[in-house]
Amino acid sequence: MLMSIMQTVLRTPHFEVISHVCQRPRVACGTVIGGLPARFIFTRRGSFMVHVGSRCWFARPGQAVFLGMGIEYHVTHPDAESCDCCTDVLISEEMLDMLGAHTDPGQPCRAFGHDLRFQKTHVELLRGLLRGGDADDAEEVLLDTLSYLTESYEAGTSAACGIKVMRQVTRVEEAIVGRAEENLGVEELAKVAGCSPFHLCRIFRACTGQSLRQFRMQQRLGSALGRLGDGERDLAALACDMGFNSHSHMTDAFRLALGMSPSEVRDDMRQSDLQVLKNRLRDVRGRWKDGKPSLAGA
Repeated sequence: MLMSIMQTVLRTPHFEVISHVCQRPRVACGTVIGGLPARFIFTRRGSFMVHVGSRCWFARPGQAVFLGMGIEYHVTHPDAESCDCCTDVLISEEMLDMLGAHTDPGQPCRAFGHDLRFQKTHVELLRGLLRGGDADDAEEVLLDTLSYLTESYEAGTSAACGIKVMRQVTRVEEAIVGRAEENLGVEELAKVAGCSPFHLCRIFRACTGQSLRQFRMQQRLGSALGRLGDGERDLAALACDMGFNSHSHMTDAFRLALGMSPSEVRDDMRQSDLQVLKNRLRDVRGRWKDGKPSLAGA
């Protein structure tokens, strides 16, 4: 049986980046005591729950989680059999000030939604760090990446939902992730939430900004992209593992989201490095003054 693995891939005065590969038996997750630096958690594949007090947030592909300084939390895994991989980015107070991401006592944890292009950037960033890229390049890429995330963040989805509704939505998210092989339909998910299918569709979109179908697809594509970043060779097996109907179904989904096939995405990430990422993100930042930031076309 493989053990959970933690690997520090970067340590500078401003950032510490840790790669986590967590699978059974889970030995590197659980309760985390307070007193630690603020951090962003980016999920490469799989999903898990971050609990702070009586509230919880999903750490999953397509949604980064920010935890303020000194926050005590614990982690649970809806799918006990899965391999959940994430990148933990610890940030100094100086960088927090630069990003404007101060800890809010009333909101110790925040979720930042993002798209598949950002997910690809995150996976490429880790690959570049694992190759031992220049520390200055790494800091610049991290700062640009986190700036993009925080400056493009729009509050008002989950924040506008009450505690009862958020718990209903969370139960549905857990069911989709933890019972992925069952491909639960809206009727079954409505029973999990304890409401009508129509009401579930309405509150799910209000709280997550996504439809049930979009959430499920983002989960599949994001986790598949994480495995492609690890060099996955058997694409037919990958499609089956992620719940796609076929290899061609997965290919169509990737082309729609990224304009590239899974094999092209894998090859592109294999060739990328920190310098390539730095230039790409510099171009993106140059477009911010013209409107809302976007990684589209990056």
